[in-house]
Amino acid sequence: MTQSDAQGATVVAQWKEAIAASAAVLLRHAVVDIPADSPGWIDSGVDLKAGESVTLLSTGSAGLAGGADISFAAQTLLWWRIRPGGEIAKLPASTTTFTAAETGRLEFVVNFPGAWVDRSGGLAADWPRQAAAGLYTVAVLVWKGSADEGLGRFAAADKSGVASGERGRLISPAQLPRGWEPLWRVGENEVYREPFEVKGRQHIACRCSADGGIIKYPLDLPLDGTTRLAWDWRMIALPSKVKEDITPTHDYLSIAVEFDNGQDLTYIWSSALPVGTSFRCPLPWWDKRETHQVARSGESELGRWLAEDQPLLADYERAVGGPPPSRIVGVWLIAVAILQRGRGECDYRNIELRSAGGIHVVGPASR
Repeated sequence: MTQSDAQGATVVAQWKEAIAASAAVLLRHAVVDIPADSPGWIDSGVDLKAGESVTLLSTGSAGLAGGADISFAAQTLLWWRIRPGGEIAKLPASTTTFTAAETGRLEFVVNFPGAWVDRSGGLAADWPRQAAAGLYTVAVLVWKGSADEGLGRFAAADKSGVASGERGRLISPAQLPRGWEPLWRVGENEVYREPFEVKGRQHIACRCSADGGIIKYPLDLPLDGTTRLAWDWRMIALPSKVKEDITPTHDYLSIAVEFDNGQDLTYIWSSALPVGTSFRCPLPWWDKRETHQVARSGESELGRWLAEDQPLLADYERAVGGPPPSRIVGVWLIAVAILQRGRGECDYRNIELRSAGGIHVVGPASR
């Protein structure tokens, strides 16, 4: 047994003690093992009724099969759904609390971000199920009353401190920037915020540590030769110190445009690749859908607000190729710091799509 395995076993034992001490506030409960290489969804053994409050606590990790020193926390790979009929959801942290939206059976699966057929949880065939190895263990806690009351009682008995962490997360919940939503294929995250500058100028803050996430601003705009993506960003810390164009080092922060043909073009600030470099995403599933183009490079301008202006159609034709799309369906902000487990920090403001037809502001105006 590795040190990590022993720590996980200790946490699970502490949860079981807390469960025994919390019978008065629990309707149902279970402790479920979810192997990363499972061929499909795993039955938790827990039935939920619409309106019930549920907390999930997780421990463990999963990594790429084959011995690579890459591991992922639950907020990267661990998903749940209520069957039949429920949509997929990912843990936004190592813990989560939710109200059951429907009645049914709770199920879990380990799946890489993006690799879905649909929102009900069909697994994409072009990410091999054998790609991951490892194990997560989840405590499922269904409360008799409110989650706050139940968690308070449970946390008092939970020596692992995990339940106390979830209580704190609920007291100060993450608030997404207005108008933005998690990209459903990647799931919820706690990477992005909308703070204010001292002078009142609005911006979006990305703070990513051994984590990742994508948020989307939905749009439906025409794409033509006059369309440009403009934005300001202040890169504070790059999540990779080396080139990002191979899987083990593919950690980066970027802004992207999603098109109606299923492709997206993402503008990254690279640590070492020259400005203008373009490459297909090196990750399975994404390699058929995503192209990266380097807009800035190196560390000499970190900490400064910088303005960008990119010709979308020309960049698409050069970097992606093939028949061009006709419409823009979204703008994304992307953060990946899960492979090298580093930290990335960036602020964004003044995001606009400009064309001969006018200017479309993406998110709250900040000028």
